[in-house]
Amino acid sequence: MKIAVTSTDPTLDASVGSQFRCTEYLLIVDLDTMEYEAMMNPATVMMLSGLAGGKLFAQQLMAKGVWRVLAGDCSSNVLKSLTGTKIQTIDGMSGSVRDVIEWFKEISLADTSIISVEELQR
Repeated sequence: MKIAVTSTDPTLDASVGSQFRCTEYLLIVDLDTMEYEAMMNPATVMMLSGLAGGKLFAQQLMAKGVWRVLAGDCSSNVLKSLTGTKIQTIDGMSGSVRDVIEWFKEISLADTSIISVEELQR
């Protein structure tokens, strides 16, 4: 299974990006092997916005096998437009990408389109 994590740099030891629209990278991580690929954030590279940008972004993620996006903030219209796709977003992430992934691997997620850290901790 693969997830995407917003990242300030193209490594697992980078910090999770606090705002999606300003975060330079997305790390696509295979949870079983921890192998990853760094891709430039399409929201910043291609100036994606709105519903059309969200659809293109969703297609890119699905083509890579991503089923969850972990981010510091999910207020971006591009991330909000993932609602209704098979890709779910989880916001409120902070710390290193590696730590967030390890935390994520330890929890079981509900089937909802946007989950905040506070909801997971209840």
